[in-house]
Amino acid sequence: MAADIGHTTDHDWRFWCAAFGDNKCPELYQVLTPYRGEEFGTESLNAAFQELVQGRPPGEMRIIDRSGIALNDKVIQIKNRPPSNPIWAWAWPTKRNEQVEVYNGELGFANPHSFDAKNMSWAGFRPVRCQVSFSSKPDYAVGYGRDLGKRPDGGRLRREDIDENLELAYAVSIHKAQGSEFERVYFVVPKHKQTLLSRELFYTGLTRAARHCTLLIEEDISPLLSMRRLERSRLMRINASLFSFRPVPDDLRVLGGWYEEGKIHSTLTEYMVRSKSEVIIANLLFDRDIPFEYEAPLFAPDGTFYLPDFTIRWHGQDWYWEHLGRLDDVDYRNHWETKRAWYDAHFPGRLVTTVDSGDLTKDAAEVINSHFTA
Repeated sequence: MAADIGHTTDHDWRFWCAAFGDNKCPELYQVLTPYRGEEFGTESLNAAFQELVQGRPPGEMRIIDRSGIALNDKVIQIKNRPPSNPIWAWAWPTKRNEQVEVYNGELGFANPHSFDAKNMSWAGFRPVRCQVSFSSKPDYAVGYGRDLGKRPDGGRLRREDIDENLELAYAVSIHKAQGSEFERVYFVVPKHKQTLLSRELFYTGLTRAARHCTLLIEEDISPLLSMRRLERSRLMRINASLFSFRPVPDDLRVLGGWYEEGKIHSTLTEYMVRSKSEVIIANLLFDRDIPFEYEAPLFAPDGTFYLPDFTIRWHGQDWYWEHLGRLDDVDYRNHWETKRAWYDAHFPGRLVTTVDSGDLTKDAAEVINSHFTA
């Protein structure tokens, strides 16, 4: 992935620095992703962004003490350093080293250490330390690496292993971003792996943006459609409540890792469907060799859309089959009336329906015989 990016120019580098302002506030822009691994995870994205921003391949970067972090990288603190285990930092107001608290999730930039100023023009220079400016501590430059200088009592500052304290933060996971807020968020939403992306995590990612959120969705909007399912909520699948108790259906409690789109019933085709009634319809269509899609988004000219249960291409025309399984429910019935009016307005004459009955197999077969036979 990084190999396709190319190298930045001096102009690109100045643009990157200017984007974060004179004070280099790291919270102005942030890429978020639900995952750590794979090409859409933090590891791959950070490697790609690092090469883009640094403008050179990893072998030519000024990596700090073999940590994988280079000078000027955006970084995140990954280890709590509370009052019981503080870290040393150069305090600009007092012009001396002081101990400060730094906590997991704080963002900053890995700046060259003041000790290395005379070496920065040497092309072969490899730093062993850096100073991180955290937005929450504008008066301090927190030291990492080795040979960091002296304490106020004259003793040497201890080594602070960079890989134990810092990670690249061009892209961070939603979990690590919890509790943080950014001006602009770029949210990576993968399509083919959504086992971690629950409704709650998706909401957390969206609400990290104070001003603007851009969704970077893989291929199509199906990941967003999947978020509409009640089954994608982690909270809805917990058999617990503070004030009332509603048991979770067994089907939802036993879903495995394969469960991607909220469908829990197998058919003779590639599709998983939501109800046993839809299994009957899907298997009948398959048995009659009638091509169909299940819950394919159907967009109207005005931009609105629904998900027909079945979309059937027959003799060059598209037909839409809706199975009405809960007409005894008032909310379901009202929603269906709105949906039917939408079909009448945008796709007149292209809708067929079935309802739950004593013999759905017979009713569905009659629909097929009347509409989808040669």
